[in-house]
Amino acid sequence: MELILMGDKPLATAAILGFDTSPEALVIDAREIGFVCPLDLAGMLAIEHWASAAAIPVTLLLPREPDTASYFQRMDVLRRVSPRTRILGRIPPEKRADLRHRLLEVSPLTKATVDDLAEKVGSLITAHYPRTAGPAVAGACNELLDNAVEHGASSEGAFIAAQTYTGATTKQPRLELAVCDNGVGVLRHLRQNPAHQHLNADVHALEEALRNGVTGTSDTRGNGLGDLIDGARKHGTIRFHVRSGAGEITVTADGQRRKVSPGSRPDQTNGTWAWLSHELPQHP
Repeated sequence: MELILMGDKPLATAAILGFDTSPEALVIDAREIGFVCPLDLAGMLAIEHWASAAAIPVTLLLPREPDTASYFQRMDVLRRVSPRTRILGRIPPEKRADLRHRLLEVSPLTKATVDDLAEKVGSLITAHYPRTAGPAVAGACNELLDNAVEHGASSEGAFIAAQTYTGATTKQPRLELAVCDNGVGVLRHLRQNPAHQHLNADVHALEEALRNGVTGTSDTRGNGLGDLIDGARKHGTIRFHVRSGAGEITVTADGQRRKVSPGSRPDQTNGTWAWLSHELPQHP
């Protein structure tokens, strides 16, 4: 089984991994990868840990481009892979500037680490956002962390990564945060609640999960993911993408518009992957 990562943001755009029932080995080929985003990092490690936990030998082929390989190193990808994973390619020297105000290295997300990681994300947001927007964006990020810890916990792990961008090389300043877990997935989680046992497709479960108060438990809940989107859209443009099983859904929203795009994928996402991108309003 091979996961080929080519070009910019491959896991956020086009890379596909078919989960064989009994693969003999997994090769993660990142030799031709270009620009990398938090979803690429967290998703790559989620896949790698899933395979390693299933006793599948994993080989990671490092990027040929030295700057990209250095970014893998700086974002702790090499530090977080399973000990049994074989790494091939030139490992760059360690360069460790203090960039806590700009990024959160890919990190394991558990009940034991969630509070510390939420604090780090909060500090990153405080450094990047004006005071009016910061609390709403921080609330959206915390919802993703809480969901992964509560519903996505598994022995195969969950991973988070985040980064802010000044806009110098992109259109506008923005934040990107990704949380990828190897848990039961949205469909199986919602079907634990008798009210949602009629759901029989991953994409329908994702659509249901965006509705106010929907949960896989018997508890009475608030708006959850709905609040996540509605709070952040008041302070810019939010793009929220979730994958689980064979389904995916993307919500793009700002102060005036909200577009929901559900669909099915040709591959299977083990667990749940969530990717939040928030862009500040454009100024004349």
